[in-house]
Amino acid sequence: MSSPPQRLPENHGLAFCGDDKRGRFELSAMAARRLLAAHNRHGKPNSDVVRRWAGAADLRRAPQHRWIVDFPPEMDEREAELYERPYALIRRQVRPAWSARRHAWWIHGGSRPEMRVALAKRDRYIATPAAGRPRVFVWLGPDVLPDRSLAVFARDDDYFLGVIHSRYHDVWTRWAAAWARGPKTPFRYAPATCFETFPCPWPPATPLGKLTRVQEEQRTEIAQAARALGAQRSEWLGDRTDSKRTLTALYRVRPAWLQQTHLVLDEAVAAAYGWPADLSDDDVIQRLQTLNQQRAAGS
Repeated sequence: MSSPPQRLPENHGLAFCGDDKRGRFELSAMAARRLLAAHNRHGKPNSDVVRRWAGAADLRRAPQHRWIVDFPPEMDEREAELYERPYALIRRQVRPAWSARRHAWWIHGGSRPEMRVALAKRDRYIATPAAGRPRVFVWLGPDVLPDRSLAVFARDDDYFLGVIHSRYHDVWTRWAAAWARGPKTPFRYAPATCFETFPCPWPPATPLGKLTRVQEEQRTEIAQAARALGAQRSEWLGDRTDSKRTLTALYRVRPAWLQQTHLVLDEAVAAAYGWPADLSDDDVIQRLQTLNQQRAAGS
């Protein structure tokens, strides 16, 4: 039996589960517009605490145009009260269910402070649905709060997106998840299992100045392939008002252009590992296992 995958310190602090609100914090688009237009006596806008909110359906199907009241995890109740209408709304909707069991009832129960700090440093971030297929990775803006149906990555570079959207990461995640939870358990992308154990071609925090000339070229090729994938998918999706044009529909059909674009990306990632592009899944897992063990031993 092969060795279990080890979590790699080099990957720590990059991947997170999304926010878990644990209460009726959500808003309709109309209610959000009313709150955003309201003024507060302390002069601060309600946009500080009323945010767009996205989940798996926004990625796979179509934008759901959801909003949520989201007081930052460190905000005390006295400060939250100054955002008068958002506070009054959740006081009615959330407090009756939570005040007796949770002290800071105005804060989301699973607010993921570490995730928020990490994402705040980025101009955009990567998100993927935590459950089900297809396995797609897309960009979200810093103004969007990811919910618990998403796993997110605090990176904003195309190279990183290309690596985790490659066949090699996909093969590894399915194997690592089956190892951790059993082959009959429904797949769920758990960052600790699926990403923190995954050996990238080189450690994610490697400074650009520390890459060799060949690695710089490989990094550029992966980034270009990832940008091409994103651009072609966006062109096919259009303005996303057509309910039949979704990422789920696209990956169900997998037209020739999509297959070719993914093939180019996979070949670029294989080159960064120094591997042939036609390895079987078993060979990929074996090689990634070896890298995992080497990186874990050297950390």
